[in-house]
Amino acid sequence: MANTKKLMTNVANTLGLNLDPSGYFSSGNYNGYTIIVNTLSSYGAATKVEFRITAFNPATNTTLNSANITELINTINSNTRKHFCNATIQNCLLTISFVPNGKMEALVQNICNSIAYVVNYLQSQNYIPCDEISGRTENLVAAVIAGNFHILDSISYNDISKNFSQAQQYEHSIKENFAAGIIGGILGSLVGVLCIVIIGQLNYVAVISGIVMGYATFSLYHKFAKKISWIGIVICFVIMCAMIYFSVQINYAIWLVRTFSDVNFFDAFSYIPQMKDFSSEFASAYNSDLILNYVFSIAGAALTLANLLQANKIKYETKILN
Repeated sequence: MANTKKLMTNVANTLGLNLDPSGYFSSGNYNGYTIIVNTLSSYGAATKVEFRITAFNPATNTTLNSANITELINTINSNTRKHFCNATIQNCLLTISFVPNGKMEALVQNICNSIAYVVNYLQSQNYIPCDEISGRTENLVAAVIAGNFHILDSISYNDISKNFSQAQQYEHSIKENFAAGIIGGILGSLVGVLCIVIIGQLNYVAVISGIVMGYATFSLYHKFAKKISWIGIVICFVIMCAMIYFSVQINYAIWLVRTFSDVNFFDAFSYIPQMKDFSSEFASAYNSDLILNYVFSIAGAALTLANLLQANKIKYETKILN
């Protein structure tokens, strides 16, 4: 996979677009069309390149159809390589995605040539740039709305910004429902408990169980409480820590029942401390499982929390790019 920032810099320079300081997307006017080029990446390497453009034919009052899309895809793929690109259209917005594999120079050339071909095709068929929602053709801007890229006119952009502002004000007025959040957090943590116990019975302590515990606890707390504050974060961690301890207790209680035929499940819980005192091997395994489950769950919680905070940050974001 290609280096994201290097790839985007080369594409932006070749097409004469404005490269965002992040290095992950560029936008601007290309041969009379407002376009956006962005990447999806993982660890600094591009996994997909996306190209957005709008098109409307005023003479026929139509947008691109499936036959047009097929023609574009087949032509680009025949001149690059098999399965290099794919395309979708929604209203007036055409989105073409490229597979960013191969040497940098050839990849940049293929992407830029493909974009040039699409623009030339639209011009030859009398399609003009437009607002992706209404089809209006004046005062177009490239914009990011809630983390997604759009090509809009000033009317649509202002309407969306106004609606987002009102929604954001309403959300800020909502109080965090701690009681409902606690219920949601407990329900989510039970999913994590189930995962830890099932994997534990296979004699494993897996990262996935911790991720499930963290994700389910925080996600359901947020869903039930409607929002999450630092108090909510602390509540989730307390619930998680209690449930992880409970999960490990269940795992070792089941082990005792399987090992000793005269021990029932409920009595097994009271025997765990005795077994830890009696057998250093048992105590070591128990403590190791408990620590690993805490580590994995905290990692899962941190990842989930970061995603939640990022989602909340861009939830009402509106920004003109060019």
